[in-house]
Amino acid sequence: MKRLTLGLALAGMVLVATARGEPSLAPATIVVFNRDVPESVDLARFYAQKRGIARDHLVGLSCSSAEEISRDEYDATMAEPLRKAFEEHKWWSLRQSATGAPSVVTNSIRFVALMKGLPLKIRAATAYPGDQPAAGPIGTRNEASVDSELSVLGAFSARISGAIPNPYFQSYKPIPEFENAGLLLVCRLDAPTAEIVRRMITDALETERSGLWGLAYVDGANNSSGGRETGDRWLAEIPNQLHKAGIPVVCDEASDTFPDGYPMTDCALYYGWYADNVNGPFNQPGFRFLPGAIAVHIHSYSAGTLRDPNAGWTGPLVARGAAASLGNVYEPYLQLTAHLDILNDRLLHGFTLAESASMATPALSWMTVVVGDPLYRPYA
Repeated sequence: MKRLTLGLALAGMVLVATARGEPSLAPATIVVFNRDVPESVDLARFYAQKRGIARDHLVGLSCSSAEEISRDEYDATMAEPLRKAFEEHKWWSLRQSATGAPSVVTNSIRFVALMKGLPLKIRAATAYPGDQPAAGPIGTRNEASVDSELSVLGAFSARISGAIPNPYFQSYKPIPEFENAGLLLVCRLDAPTAEIVRRMITDALETERSGLWGLAYVDGANNSSGGRETGDRWLAEIPNQLHKAGIPVVCDEASDTFPDGYPMTDCALYYGWYADNVNGPFNQPGFRFLPGAIAVHIHSYSAGTLRDPNAGWTGPLVARGAAASLGNVYEPYLQLTAHLDILNDRLLHGFTLAESASMATPALSWMTVVVGDPLYRPYA
């Protein structure tokens, strides 16, 4: 028997509003696409037009269209061309640090939108000049998501092994006010098809105008030991946040996920774990999230691919109507994945998807990807 509780605020389905009167974030955003993939070019233009992003903020790369690439490919076809673009456009200013490496002093770009058609992840390298592996399972790992590596593009570091502590983790500052000029907030507009990406873009914009209304579903597993209790603590905090915001929430505390026949209707928010591949009500014919929905399932390889609508979780969730999701391309270890209670809290407080996800993520140069419009603010 599933142990379910339904929390309903007296105000019903209330929209949380924290309008901060911010100026447009479009001037602080670049759109990166694969110029060798026509649909990537088209999607970049579509997104830029919808968000009012200037044409000279579109950056085309000539790179592989495979989801997994080597470290050498990443350096030669992605990292270095992007650094060159930052310098040529004078988006950032550099000075030489005490170590002799460049250091970012000022940076007018804080958001990066990667378009479908770009690589997703970087396979492990056997050796890398200048790398300094550390002890332990984390310190020796050098595979990573493309997105997480690009977030530290301004670090100019040859060290690729291990994770870099995220200086923006747990912050409450909007990124334009954050003191670390080198940090980039990277999201990707990616999905099994280009049509899904277009829908994600338009749904985000429409939801910002009309509000994200509906039910939240939180699927915990009631773990109390073995290291997994951390994830359940995150999930247990989310209903408290939602109650305070006036958002109705359905909570499942049983060890298994929502069953196939569960009537998951009007789903605007979903947070859960722990299964290898999308299952339960998400696989029922006709299931759809509400437009603008945020949906995240904790799993080590939830975003191992974004091209299969039934493999893992991140790709399948956006394929079923979500506007945004988070995932991992390789094993991240639970403590270094996004803390979903922080993600949900920051979204409810009106931050963008990119800000909220970065504030929730303790490690960079690691395994996380954020899928969706970086400027999307469902509760602004």
